[in-house]
Amino acid sequence: MKKRQIGIIGTGNLGIRHLQAVALLKESCRINVMDISKEALQNAKEVWQETEGAQNHEISFVTEMTSMPKELDAVIVATVSHVRKKVIEELLAHARVRYLILEKVLFQRLEDYGAVRELMEKNQVQAFVNCPRRMYPVYEKIKKKLERARTMEIMVSGSDWYLGCNGIHMLDLIGYLAGTEQITAGVSESGQMTADVSGSEQITLDISGLEPECLPSTRKGFSEIAGTIRGSLGRCRAFSLASYPQKGIPASTVILSDVCWCRILEGKRELDFADASTGWEWKKETFEMPYQSRLTNLALEELFAGGSCRLTAFEESCRLHMALEEQLIPWFEKRGKEKGLCPIT
Repeated sequence: MKKRQIGIIGTGNLGIRHLQAVALLKESCRINVMDISKEALQNAKEVWQETEGAQNHEISFVTEMTSMPKELDAVIVATVSHVRKKVIEELLAHARVRYLILEKVLFQRLEDYGAVRELMEKNQVQAFVNCPRRMYPVYEKIKKKLERARTMEIMVSGSDWYLGCNGIHMLDLIGYLAGTEQITAGVSESGQMTADVSGSEQITLDISGLEPECLPSTRKGFSEIAGTIRGSLGRCRAFSLASYPQKGIPASTVILSDVCWCRILEGKRELDFADASTGWEWKKETFEMPYQSRLTNLALEELFAGGSCRLTAFEESCRLHMALEEQLIPWFEKRGKEKGLCPIT
């Protein structure tokens, strides 16, 4: 039987984690790893040699897109944000791709969302965005508890947790818990993506609580933000994402609803839960939080088995990305950054 062809583009920290996960696929595959950096590829080769399950697959490491196969069952694009559109364009010009899994932040310019969506439609590609909390058992459990909730409030807070690059993770989690998956999207005459959503699914954002200056990112050439973003999304009538400049405050997520309360400390793997069955007294539980190196394989197996997976659909993620970037781009411009650019990765 012909082996499935899997591609991984970008072998930075996240790309390596995806590579380790792909080695765990139950089905023997041909894995094609691409990075323009020979040094990064060499590091990936060394990691692969020590990776569990590597012996079950064939693998190649290349520095040019034209060296990738002409047909690929799935490709993971784990590059930084400012080259992602170009990489997708080059990939789809070279190869026929069935599924894409994209890292985030997706793109830095609003016009890129509509352009890439149009390209995916033309090439009949199904795309998903790697916001993996939707695959964590603890959040699947909480979502089930919240199914009957009519309204909820969610507060995320902690010290310096990189609100720019990680804020989309938490927005995605709120969208997941608040049940906003069902949206329809299109492309306007200007090429920008538009979303048709009901009033109950509308997202609002207020960035007036951000710290006054942008911060340097851990990645050279990119920027970060701190402070508080507030808003509403779906059944979540109010949320806040707060990254404090003070050190030592543990990251926590608090969910208050009319059916249950939850307090999640991911760092400690602890969940406090209360509802009518506990007399609204807190009950403490512990949970496992899976690593990326043991998740990507599950998403791929779901795609190959049923044509979808638990990761965020591209269109839904675009809606969340665009809502945030529409606010942040003017904010960055006022601080001397390039016009029309959201310099976050």
